[in-house]
Amino acid sequence: MKIDGRFVVNLNGSWEIEPGVKDLPPVKFTHHIEVPSLVDCAEPSYDWEMYDYHWYRRTFFAEDNWKGSPAFLRLEQSMYGSEVWVNGNFAGGSISCYTSQEYRVDGLLRYGSTNEVVVKVGQRKNLPHESAVGRDQESISFIPGIWGDVKLVYTGRVRVKLVQTLPNLRESCLDVNIWVENLASDFQEVVLSGQVSEKVTGDISPEDASTRLGLAPASESKASLRIPMRNVKLWSPDSPFLYVFSATLNEPDGALIDEERVVFGMREFSIEGPDFLLNGKKIFLKGSNIAFHRFLSDSDRHMLPWNRDWVRRLLVDIPKEHNFNFFRAHLGHMYNRWYDIADEGGIMLQDEWQFWGTTGTKEQITREFTDWLEDNWNHPSIVIWDALNESSDDVVQHEIIPGMKKLDPTRPWESHDFSEDHPYIYSLGPVLVNRKFGYTRSLDEIEDSRRPSQVNEYLWWWLDKEFRPSGLTKKVVSRWLGEDYSTDELIEHQSFLASELTELFRRLRVKCIQPFVYLSANEGPTSHWFVGDPAGLRTKPVMAALKNAFEPFGVSIELWDRHFFRSEKRNIAVYLFNDYPGSVTGRLTYGMKNSKGDWLTSKEIDAAVDGSTHKVLHLVFRFPDRAGDYNMVAELVNSTTGLKAVSTKTTHVYDEPQIPDRGSPIRVGVIDGDGEITDFLSSPGFNAIDVEGEFDASLDLLVVAGGSGSRLAYEAVSGRVSQWVEDGHVLILVEPEADVTDHVTMTLPGGVRLDVERREDPAEGGYDSYLIPADVIHPVWRGIRKIDLQMFNGGYGGEVVPQYNLKIDGEHEVLARSGLNLSRPAALEVRAGNGVVVVTSVEVGGRLVAREGCYDTLYALRPDPVVQTYLLNLIAFYSAGKGKASLSGRCNEY
Repeated sequence: MKIDGRFVVNLNGSWEIEPGVKDLPPVKFTHHIEVPSLVDCAEPSYDWEMYDYHWYRRTFFAEDNWKGSPAFLRLEQSMYGSEVWVNGNFAGGSISCYTSQEYRVDGLLRYGSTNEVVVKVGQRKNLPHESAVGRDQESISFIPGIWGDVKLVYTGRVRVKLVQTLPNLRESCLDVNIWVENLASDFQEVVLSGQVSEKVTGDISPEDASTRLGLAPASESKASLRIPMRNVKLWSPDSPFLYVFSATLNEPDGALIDEERVVFGMREFSIEGPDFLLNGKKIFLKGSNIAFHRFLSDSDRHMLPWNRDWVRRLLVDIPKEHNFNFFRAHLGHMYNRWYDIADEGGIMLQDEWQFWGTTGTKEQITREFTDWLEDNWNHPSIVIWDALNESSDDVVQHEIIPGMKKLDPTRPWESHDFSEDHPYIYSLGPVLVNRKFGYTRSLDEIEDSRRPSQVNEYLWWWLDKEFRPSGLTKKVVSRWLGEDYSTDELIEHQSFLASELTELFRRLRVKCIQPFVYLSANEGPTSHWFVGDPAGLRTKPVMAALKNAFEPFGVSIELWDRHFFRSEKRNIAVYLFNDYPGSVTGRLTYGMKNSKGDWLTSKEIDAAVDGSTHKVLHLVFRFPDRAGDYNMVAELVNSTTGLKAVSTKTTHVYDEPQIPDRGSPIRVGVIDGDGEITDFLSSPGFNAIDVEGEFDASLDLLVVAGGSGSRLAYEAVSGRVSQWVEDGHVLILVEPEADVTDHVTMTLPGGVRLDVERREDPAEGGYDSYLIPADVIHPVWRGIRKIDLQMFNGGYGGEVVPQYNLKIDGEHEVLARSGLNLSRPAALEVRAGNGVVVVTSVEVGGRLVAREGCYDTLYALRPDPVVQTYLLNLIAFYSAGKGKASLSGRCNEY
């Protein structure tokens, strides 16, 4: 007996599986596997990488009363390349890996009997060249398998093939496109009806719509309906309300033919100038990235991606506990049920294809992109489509995407309607960037963007589940922590960067902020933010840092300097953020705390910020009277919720630098274009002598500052200086890179050649703001700790070592290093006869003497007690020992 309407048979569950070859099905199946999953879940397990093909098999019973109904076997997601047989008959195949596949099989079924379905999947390497499978250069492996749901769908002779819901908030209605297919061999007249109900309660809307269709044999027709929506309940992260749209096909006499139901939410997501809008209101997207396909390679993955309870905790509960509302599905569509859970939980998603560089033909990409949209366009959680990661493709961006926007006019496309930035600053790159760097624009361009700004990758500091540096982190750790660091320092620095950079991007009013990466493969180049077995979902401390930094009513102190004098006062900008649509009031407490977290000084003021905006307060902070380590703190409490946001900046307070008393002033010769070193050394304990054309051989030491003028002045006396140094004296060359636009070579005493060459560093490296001493007990570091050599006062990003290579051809001892892998000598000494030449790239200029206006702007150079101490140490140590302070030993008079 023929059945009415639609009936779905779930074919998930236990299947048989066997590795094999391309054209020969296994004679016997000796393994079983749960579907959906991947082939590495087979029991007993086998070495799946040794086989190019894997064959799945299962049986099911086809009831007699199903006979006469069209039947479709649907594989929602299967990779890499699938072919299907039913009862030994070939049903079809597909090379798509992320979208659904459908095969008509009613002519292949045995009714009233057991039926067999066999599916063959292959390895990624065996896909044909036209495949749009894409690329991910950082994936550990590509494991094949049936990773989506499998079902057998019986429909009427005329079926609802596809439904597209288009919420129309302006007119308070739901517009719906419905594709109807006549599977019969004769003309069919049907009535198409549409109705809306609430998903949770099942309450049916009193409004509906219908239309009459006539369809030729084996044809398809598109119809549009409009359903009025009274008292509509909008979908949003705070209230993810869901509806169900039911499309039914009936005979003219009312008999049911077919029915399809889709879940949707009434929401609109759009772009207006530099803002994202959700339901007509500005929204700030805050969250991270889920590298789903990389996680499929995690050795602890097992069946977790298909465990709904685990997914709900991962995708909804934990993010919302940490002020997340948004994720990018990085490099590949996720298992389809994740989107259902995001719909229910109120998490917004940017769905990205696995194109880190495109593959495939235009025709195949278009076909798979079309399937991608049709499979997923009813999900309210998907608010952005994303075709490309860190790449461009004229065909995709200028030919295919415009066509896709016609299919789905309700969502923007990244790289077409706006662009993402990946500023891997304060890690792979320098602290701040004012130029194009890797896959990011300058920070100024991001701040001034005319389209919504999205920073969806930053925080190059990945630690594995046991807090060890990941593969890509290893190359940057020593740049910031040196070669001797603890696990606690690794953890603390990750949290510090999360806070520091997230606050920065909020101050720049970036509209979408997503550090990388919430979920990935533990063993991969970019490990995720969970400790131990991912089944337990124990978050790393970085998540707590992000929770605070993402607080909707938030606060940030804009401070890059870390070095201050006792009792100093500074006027500091404090930003207050309000990501809520309405105004919020609260109380702001600010001041100084000691290392135990006790307030030393504090003030409390009222705070009010209008909706979806920010406010900047200029507040005076007074530093303690005693030298030590302190925190500058601002705490903002929301008057309505009681929630607190905190901004904390590390500060170090110092006494005025002092030079050890040697009884008589040190006679220091100075060649200094702007006179700053001379001015600084014109104090008790020094006799600073400006060397201009004449050279006094009775000097204790000679300091030559960088700059073209100083180089010319030095060349004028270089002959006498060389002999003087070789006779046992010391030359200190400070900032030889100054004013060098490309390359310069200097010949130093002893015939030593010094080459200074500017580096381009287009995607990694850049200037340095952290200095790593080679030997902390060397006298030049007297009174200076490792922590003191970070972020010197003023300068863009606290720059202390410029973006140049420094090469010297003589035997030398490195005093300090910087840069990736500490490959850049930042200070060194080299033997020159019986004397010594010291070359230091540390940027002391502007940090020795206060100049007018130096405290008025954020990046102006200003006095730094650590820089002052460093220069005094250099002079005191090398003048005390003169030529005896050398590669072979150190004079400890000082």
